[in-house]
Amino acid sequence: MFKKKFIIVIILVLAVVALAYIGKSYWKLNTNNSAIYQDMLIKDVYTDKSSYKLHEGVYYVVKLKNDLEKDYSGKLRVYFKHLDKSIYYKEVKVNLKKGEYKELNLKWFPPDDDYTGYMLEVYAVKGNKIIDHRNTAIDVSSDWSKFPRYGYIANFPEMDRNKAKEIIDNLSRFHLNGLQFYDWQYKHDLPLAGTVDNPELTWPDIANRRTSGETVKNFINFAHDKNMMAANYNLMYGAYEDYETRGVKKEWGLYKDNNHNEADSFSLPDSWAVKKVYLMNPGNKEWQNYMFQREKDVMDVYNFDVFHVDTLGPRGTLYDYNGNEVNIDKTYTDFLNNAKKALNKRIVVNNVQEFGKTPVSKDTDVDFLYTEIWPSDYASYGMIKKTIDNDLRYSNGKKASVIAAYMNYGMHRGEEFNEHSVKLTDAAIFAAGGAHVELGDTGMLSNEYFANDNVKMTPALTSSMRNYYDFIVAYENILRDNMNEVNTTIEVPGINVSNNGSAKTIWAYSKENKKYQTVQLINLLNREDDNWRDEKGSCSPPETKKDFILKLYVDYTDIKSVNLASPDLNGGTSMPLKYSKKKDSKGNFLEIKVPELQYWDTIFIERSV
Repeated sequence: MFKKKFIIVIILVLAVVALAYIGKSYWKLNTNNSAIYQDMLIKDVYTDKSSYKLHEGVYYVVKLKNDLEKDYSGKLRVYFKHLDKSIYYKEVKVNLKKGEYKELNLKWFPPDDDYTGYMLEVYAVKGNKIIDHRNTAIDVSSDWSKFPRYGYIANFPEMDRNKAKEIIDNLSRFHLNGLQFYDWQYKHDLPLAGTVDNPELTWPDIANRRTSGETVKNFINFAHDKNMMAANYNLMYGAYEDYETRGVKKEWGLYKDNNHNEADSFSLPDSWAVKKVYLMNPGNKEWQNYMFQREKDVMDVYNFDVFHVDTLGPRGTLYDYNGNEVNIDKTYTDFLNNAKKALNKRIVVNNVQEFGKTPVSKDTDVDFLYTEIWPSDYASYGMIKKTIDNDLRYSNGKKASVIAAYMNYGMHRGEEFNEHSVKLTDAAIFAAGGAHVELGDTGMLSNEYFANDNVKMTPALTSSMRNYYDFIVAYENILRDNMNEVNTTIEVPGINVSNNGSAKTIWAYSKENKKYQTVQLINLLNREDDNWRDEKGSCSPPETKKDFILKLYVDYTDIKSVNLASPDLNGGTSMPLKYSKKKDSKGNFLEIKVPELQYWDTIFIERSV
């Protein structure tokens, strides 16, 4: 017995020493200059899936190519971190001749902690000198609805399977864990072309584009391989002009007058399959039963996980066929709850401009709250945060938030997204705890028709989005995990600070959970206005601020550490900050030395618990 205990003690001591070495070697590297020869050796690092279930192994790829002027013989030091803590370390010897390419396929088993984000950091070193450095991130979550990262697929032509796989592989590297299959269906009121027993192989969509059923299936299957959810998109209440030929009745419709003379509808371009789509009453049980059967037919043929229900927002005063006024937002919950029962699928609904969101958040089992916002009522950065705050408040913190906000809306075909405005808008969404539906098979969304690919992503923006999505995964537990706003004073001496996203300020606010307090810093100092959309793509880069003091008025008795992480700095690698505890006439405060703010920094303070 004594011998057994002695062996256990020795093992524990060795484990502590090993962890200490890992931490020491990590910080020794981190105090060196970061990547001296950026991209000269490590070309990419990515994981085999978008997210991982509990107990699932993580396969990751490190792509290497020696673009140095001489042969390389050194090591890859691989760190797996949760926030600022290094939890696993791996060392790989590497020899590469000048110009040689090599791909390493490695594996890691994460701890058994659900809903947890990790940063994977890979350093190429020679001795203790960093030659190159690149990061990616890992999300371990048993359900996508906790930390949704929603993207889209909008093109379904006949396509080689390898091309479809390549598209999904690319989206997976942004860690998207759900894809909205946009306008894939045949008709709004008849989404399945053909029958369950004999589905059509191809069909025209609403824009008269040819859609391939095989391509839809391939996308779904490849998405599932990456642990992505596949969402079947359709409008809650849409019907083509000739709807009566398919058994839809005019008595189910919505009307602008109480004598059913003028049906509510929305118009489409002349080149499309129909000139108008007519709106049905979502509260009408016959319409519900009809539509749920049509969607069930779809689900019997295509292995979708989610029914994504679109709406058009406020429609003014509307009436049913019998002249009764219909408050359309009050019909959402009944439609959605009955859809879930009928289809036995996950449900997501688009509450345009938050229309109908309060009852949806409280009285339905949607996976998360999805809001399409428009500048008519939601023009400012501050309104983005307010929308996400509302989601948390309406749902008592139980529902995550996804925002549809279309960037550079007034730009034309062939133009390129403004990287600066995209990053600032993403910072506004991500810092507040939300996600942004923006990335898909066309690149990035510039308007509400997801298949529109007029505006292109630059290579620099694509690279930045990899960093931003790595960041929101690695730090999801201090960005989106039950973080509550703290009413505290934040000052940066000599610089204007706001708590509402005003132009020409650093936007600063604080949130906390039981263990951490965060300070979000978003650089709006160069913004002439606070409008997030940047209609014509004219946003200039923010003025980088370096080596400044931040004063956070807080009770500092239980502070363990202060760290900073940013998607704009060193691939999101966290760094410890120097701080001191002080007091003035306003009270106790932490004086924190901030090394740099480009677009967005997150400072996180660990407290004793």
